[in-house]
Amino acid sequence: MTIFLIFLYYGVVLFLYLQDVIGGISFVAILLISFIILLIVRILLRKKINYKRKITLATCIMFLLFCFEIPLIFYEGTSHVAYIYTEPLHAKGTEIYLIGVNRVDFQFMESIQSVEDLLNKQQVPFLNVAENTNLVLYESKNRQILKWLHLQKSEVDQMKENVNHYLGKEDVRINEFFNQDNIGGNSAGLGLALTGLILQGDLQNNVAIAVTGAISETGDVLPIGVLKEKILIAEKYGLLFMIIPSKNAEEAAQIQKEQNIHMKILDVAHIDEAVQLISEMNDKTK
Repeated sequence: MTIFLIFLYYGVVLFLYLQDVIGGISFVAILLISFIILLIVRILLRKKINYKRKITLATCIMFLLFCFEIPLIFYEGTSHVAYIYTEPLHAKGTEIYLIGVNRVDFQFMESIQSVEDLLNKQQVPFLNVAENTNLVLYESKNRQILKWLHLQKSEVDQMKENVNHYLGKEDVRINEFFNQDNIGGNSAGLGLALTGLILQGDLQNNVAIAVTGAISETGDVLPIGVLKEKILIAEKYGLLFMIIPSKNAEEAAQIQKEQNIHMKILDVAHIDEAVQLISEMNDKTK
């Protein structure tokens, strides 16, 4: 019962945080104050054995929860994020264009408009500005903790592993992409795998195609985020075709309609489908 009550209390406070009712500092402060109160009660009831064990257990659990959530303090000031235009990358002779987005976090900004005004003043070609929610910050914190504990690989490392596993070997030219300092996420996986197939001579392509999508080690194409900004970059760059994950197809159709995108967007669920699409597109150009 003691454990249930502690986690029920924690769950209520966490719910208030995730709903943006309270901030990260307030959330952590509530856990700290709760721990201190339990610690004081533990000291006052130290001679009552029946209560002592329950209070000790509750105090230990609250302390662990406090330690787990304290990194949120360092995320509190990240109020907004801006997505900046970045020119697509491609290996010479492949015509496969990798679509990436430069993400910039802003601290303690008053509003989206204030961020946009700052970017316009600095003549930065931004695509979109969004306000960070507590849910986004909480997910970022949890991912970082998993990395600290070596329980989760970074998205880039996992992408590299999946691409090399699918290709059957490491490619020096593909690894040059991973050696860059400014890459993040896993959405280049599909494009890199296709690039690798072309470089190995297993696929031919002469049609400029934007590609985005994560892949598993077996070649399944996985959904990605920041799709709107990637579509806008591909359109602005002048590419006429774009391949995306099938699980993003519905979102892409909505974006295409809202943003008046003229580029043709094709979706695939497995890299083999992408290979077939590219082959068919090249056959039509002969």
